Amino acid sequence: MITIGFLADHLDTIPTLANWFRDQWIEYYADMSQAEMEQDFLEDASRDRLPIRLVAFESSELAGTIILRENGTGMPPEFQPELGGLYVVASHRSHGIATELIRAGMQLARAQGYETVYATTASAAGILERLGWEFIKTVVQSDEQHTSLYRRKL
Repeated sequence: MITIGFLADHLDTIPTLANWFRDQWIEYYADMSQAEMEQDFLEDASRDRLPIRLVAFESSELAGTIILRENGTGMPPEFQPELGGLYVVASHRSHGIATELIRAGMQLARAQGYETVYATTASAAGILERLGWEFIKTVVQSDEQHTSLYRRKL
């Protein structure tokens, strides 16, 4: 069973989330201490103002996360809000958790009064497309990294 809640209601998960992100994006977080990473996650612990991070549990075990934020990828302001920071730990992948996190993020954006939400991804395009997201363009973020920008009307 998959359940999704606000990070604000599950602050005890922050150290695990920080470890997951450090392991997944080693170079990005190389210069940050554990305390700095945990502080960044704490800033996402809101229920009613962006950024708002959600966490997913499978059988009451922390399994993944996503964030609704104004703009996390340096994109122009017309491409906000953005769903980003999607991560599902390897032991819980292929169980539908990423799909449920994206759906919950879309519901959250709608509840916050947005009519459209955006996402950039290098690996979740298939999930977004299955959920009715529209490809807008490829974004070059660096020499090695290209991501796809998607939009979903709510």
